[in-house]
Amino acid sequence: MKERLMNVLADNVFQMTNAELIGLAKNRFLDYETQDKIALNPYRRAHMYLIENAGLCSTARDILWNKKGYVNKFELVSMGHYKDQPEKYHELYDNYADKAFNRGGSYRVFRAFLGGYSYGGSYGMLSGPQSTPTSILDSLYDRIKTEKTRGYGYDYYTTSMARALAQHPNSSTETIVKLSCAYPCKDINRIALIELGRRG
Repeated sequence: MKERLMNVLADNVFQMTNAELIGLAKNRFLDYETQDKIALNPYRRAHMYLIENAGLCSTARDILWNKKGYVNKFELVSMGHYKDQPEKYHELYDNYADKAFNRGGSYRVFRAFLGGYSYGGSYGMLSGPQSTPTSILDSLYDRIKTEKTRGYGYDYYTTSMARALAQHPNSSTETIVKLSCAYPCKDINRIALIELGRRG
């Protein structure tokens, strides 16, 4: 009976209202077939709720990753759905970080690689950034070091990113040293020095 009910859900995704799709996408006990059908459905808001779902299956995850653009990709990484696949972090950073920065999406880069909070159904610290490879963190330092000089608006993001880099467990000691003495912000210098002391 339960299996039949689940098939009824999957078989009818195409005719559901947006509210019904969102309600299902939020359900962490949703069967995999229905998740796949929602991922294939064109309604993007349902995709976001599905990405926030801790019970997201790997097939729906991969369908969402393969959709055009970078929004889903950044969210999938930030929510930790690829935390055991460092190659996905590199694919995202190498192919989409520049686009996100140039289109005002630096907050997406921050969330995916450095941290932040989830405000959806899985409220709390994001799990994906803890798995960011050191090479990406080193590259982010080089980027924010030059962004710092661009003026109003950039200062907030670059300072926040620098703080997150200084406190990230995967940041290289070399990057922490640079943040402690070469980054043009005394607060960041102090935070980086504390982190160096903690690391010994």
